[in-house]
Amino acid sequence: MSSHFGHTILKILSNHTPSKAILQDFKRTFALFKTRDKVKEISPYIIVRADKDEYNEVLNVMHESYYPEEPTCYSLKIAPNPILDERAMKAMEEGFTLVAKCKYNGCIVGACINESTSPWDPEMEEKLACAVKCDKLKKLLMFYAYMMRAPDLWRCLGVQKVYEMSYAFVKRSHRKKGLAYKLLSESKSLGADAGFPVVRCDATNIYTAKICERLGMKKVAEIPYCTYLDQNLEPIFKPPWPHEGVKIFCDCSPQFHEINRKIQKKSNIFGFRKKSKEKEQEV
Repeated sequence: MSSHFGHTILKILSNHTPSKAILQDFKRTFALFKTRDKVKEISPYIIVRADKDEYNEVLNVMHESYYPEEPTCYSLKIAPNPILDERAMKAMEEGFTLVAKCKYNGCIVGACINESTSPWDPEMEEKLACAVKCDKLKKLLMFYAYMMRAPDLWRCLGVQKVYEMSYAFVKRSHRKKGLAYKLLSESKSLGADAGFPVVRCDATNIYTAKICERLGMKKVAEIPYCTYLDQNLEPIFKPPWPHEGVKIFCDCSPQFHEINRKIQKKSNIFGFRKKSKEKEQEV
């Protein structure tokens, strides 16, 4: 390669007016030394639906990564318990849960538990709260019922089913790699493909809220933690900064937005191929 390059240079130097063929030969040779675009890094993770046999493993990851840091659970110092596990298991049994797996060992490193909610679910949540003996857990479940009713999407939009992205979590050692965004993005697409008229996410922390904004979801309600008070007019939740409240996001046209996303993705791929061909022709 170096001898060919040197030969081309000598040809150009020996001719004051190099021919078109020599210039093309020089361009073709010089292109070998140009820096290529960085190859996109292949992710070591895959996003798939959770199998029934994996539900217990998802719960274990949830115990480790969700409850200790989720603002409402952190404020009340709530540890994993059978009631919350049963609630999460019931949501997973609907079959909409997505998990992030390591390609090399198959371990689950994160998940997004998705479920459908109906107009009668807040009342059922309150009944469950009244049957609980633990005062902290009672407060948490009552807050869940309050969140469900806050935007009242069932009445406002005239629907009976809402697809909700309820719990999203990633193991600490696998964070800052875009997994939370991928899980929520794929979960949103799954809700659209399943035919739900509305996709919803209750962002109890600022990081989930930012992801929902990136996904183009609209904020329909907000509950500052300082405004949710107990009988003594004291805030029930006092999470650490920067978590200041719950932001409720929804997408009322998930199928339309999903089709646009797929079209945009295809156009980007074809555009990249077109540019690549144009560069090759120039060389």
